[in-house]
Amino acid sequence: MMPRRLLILLLPLMMGCNLLQLTPTSQVIRTRVAGIKADPAEIGVGESSILSALVVHPEQPAPEFGQIWFSCLAAGGATGCLGVDVVDVEDLDGEDFDPTSLQFGVGDTFTYSATGPILEEAWAELEPEDRVEGLVVLVSVNLVRKSNDELQAMLFELVTAFQNEDTETAEAIGAEFGSLVENGISAARRVVVSDKTADEPDAIACPAEELAPNTNPEITGLLLHLDAEGKDAGFPVGSVIFAEPGATLTLRPIVSGTTIEDYLYITRFDETECRREAPWFGWLTNGGSLDGDYSFIADAGDLDEVAGRPKINALRLPPEEFFGESIDLWMVIRDRRGGLDWNHWTLLPERAP
Repeated sequence: MMPRRLLILLLPLMMGCNLLQLTPTSQVIRTRVAGIKADPAEIGVGESSILSALVVHPEQPAPEFGQIWFSCLAAGGATGCLGVDVVDVEDLDGEDFDPTSLQFGVGDTFTYSATGPILEEAWAELEPEDRVEGLVVLVSVNLVRKSNDELQAMLFELVTAFQNEDTETAEAIGAEFGSLVENGISAARRVVVSDKTADEPDAIACPAEELAPNTNPEITGLLLHLDAEGKDAGFPVGSVIFAEPGATLTLRPIVSGTTIEDYLYITRFDETECRREAPWFGWLTNGGSLDGDYSFIADAGDLDEVAGRPKINALRLPPEEFFGESIDLWMVIRDRRGGLDWNHWTLLPERAP
């Protein structure tokens, strides 16, 4: 059982759970979270998803940040951060308290489990057909200026202080956690908890034959084009790219065959629609400049634009005196239902011997 006073200290920290715009501009001039991936992207009650954050930095080596994670229920009869807006702290001090109602963690990844009385109560209030789209849980990450090892040690010291009834130490550590979150960098993403078997779609013509949860898109590589318009086949590059300072690189993502995903969707008017994912890419770099913040994708092998929207991007590298030791290039792919993936490349200068 978690001591009540410990809960009082932890609950204010959970207010760091908020939904920020996760679409960054292409210029990385400060440390920030460029995306949060949930794997799997959509889960059922009783299932779990592992979350990780893409943290981008303007320089290398990157400064060390620890990561504090919180979960918040954002739909159904229980709206707000778990344990903050929907539960009286007095009710948590007893044998009936279930710690799954206060999910938080420290580390580079966080496992959210769709369990606990608060979520289950909200789930029970949904009509069966509403469970197809289900509940939305917000999971936030807070980058703080302590390492994950230091944060783990703080948590251990906090729990030990309560076990020893050392209130003064516990309050001091709790206040330090609060200060770290308040002065940290935060971002959040939605995790959908659903049941795609809760309703039957109408029989319509669609490559997808049944309701299915969302899956993450997948970046499998990057093509470098010799043709500035990207009309040639291009050739794949590895995780390290040697490039001439001052050059312009024409780039196109390579994705898996399942990234363009057909799916069935039941509207609020109870009409079944056949939809297709339209993934798009966000590009980021801490050196040089990109022609666009975003690019798009259509069917594999199609080199043309998508309704006037570019499918390629160009990275214009700085001259040698501004190139530095290396440049980072990140690419993040998102789909309309919240799936996400990313990849990273290191560019090194080709310099004359």
